[in-house]
Amino acid sequence: MTWDLTALPGPFAAVGRTPLVPIWIDGIRIWLKLEGQNPTGSVKDRAAVAMLRGRIRSGELHPESIILDASNGNMASALACYGRALGLETHIVCTAPTATERQMIDLFGATLIENDLGPHLHDGHRKCLELVNRRDQPYCYLDQLHNPNNPRAHETETGPEILRGLPGVRLIVGSLGTGGTMLGVGRAVRRLRVMVAAVTAAPGSRMPGLGSFADGDRVSPFITQAEEERLFSACEQVTTHEATHWQRALVDHGLSCGLQTGAVVAAALTLAHKHNLRDGTVVISGDAGWKTWPTP
Repeated sequence: MTWDLTALPGPFAAVGRTPLVPIWIDGIRIWLKLEGQNPTGSVKDRAAVAMLRGRIRSGELHPESIILDASNGNMASALACYGRALGLETHIVCTAPTATERQMIDLFGATLIENDLGPHLHDGHRKCLELVNRRDQPYCYLDQLHNPNNPRAHETETGPEILRGLPGVRLIVGSLGTGGTMLGVGRAVRRLRVMVAAVTAAPGSRMPGLGSFADGDRVSPFITQAEEERLFSACEQVTTHEATHWQRALVDHGLSCGLQTGAVVAAALTLAHKHNLRDGTVVISGDAGWKTWPTP
């Protein structure tokens, strides 16, 4: 059996082309790119599908393969889903997954491998390399931390979708975890007069989808590339309290988004006020509300 890349099964056809929804907050119109509308509820679906397609195209992923990668959250759900759609066994190295991620991994029949090498995603990368080097399983390691198809998905799809949906965009704000999303989006708009801002967790705050670099998270190669290419106009830190506040506030607009989105909205409003932008600000809403339920 081989796969036709133009007609992959099940959820592959539903990834991307997410809605761009405007809301008004304190006299500022921001536009939410609702990545939670992807099949497993997050922006990570795009990178997962792009990496799987790349490995199929290269011949490294075939019907006898076991998909392997490390994840501390949303990528675990995505790979479990798309691996199942391909009919492949999927193993995920994951440190302290949330209850939702465990449910998704169980639902799609993937195998959760506890990481005994440390709590961070780069520790998961080391664990994956250890498993691959044993050569006792037909692993196809996707390696989201280094796979160029991760940012490429956002350079060729997410960024251009934003530009088509809002030609007058002035500012794009998104969270920084592995850096793939913002590196790709930054590359997509770098020749235009569009500011790109990256959001991370403030010291002492940990949130899904946001790097806590002040508290020990390692800067990924994608973040280093974005810095070297000078793609970010600003980097904002947000506390869990601020993120929770804006996650709740979005409910008043009829939107259920995750804590990650609350953090990005908080940073976007700060930057919109700073640059006197009453319109033209896009928030990359990286997660659906059911991934991290809003607090009533």
